[in-house]
Amino acid sequence: MEPERFKIKSTIILAMFSLFLLAGEMQAGWLQARPGLPYYNVDREITIEGQIEDIRFEQRYEKRASFLILQVKDKSSGEIYEVETAPAWFFQVDFHQGEKVRLVGSLVEVNGGQKKLIMAREMRLQNQTIILRDRRGFPAWSGGQGRQRKRG
Repeated sequence: MEPERFKIKSTIILAMFSLFLLAGEMQAGWLQARPGLPYYNVDREITIEGQIEDIRFEQRYEKRASFLILQVKDKSSGEIYEVETAPAWFFQVDFHQGEKVRLVGSLVEVNGGQKKLIMAREMRLQNQTIILRDRRGFPAWSGGQGRQRKRG
């Protein structure tokens, strides 16, 4: 009787361990960069200060959410960057054309470098800092619309 009980426990433990490994593999596949979609690269992080030139909402990531997209003119170089911020529901502050902003984010070159996109990690405007991603680039909004927002 004892060997049979040991066999059942071993089988259950092995099955649970296999499911744990399978779940990890599935999650790792989900987190990997998908071809054609930009991803946050901490090695390409830049900081710019400038002015908001344009504000729009755009469906991103297989139309899962309407993102707030800014056009920001860098005050030191005069270059205009498209800035991907976060889903529109994430914000509790209004943005205005002509407003000054400081951004930290990952620079992504799209269309063979013809277009420069910044995936924002942190924004400073209206005397407050808005954290959009953690230091590794994981989105602060990934928990969904009810998730707590981080403010600085």
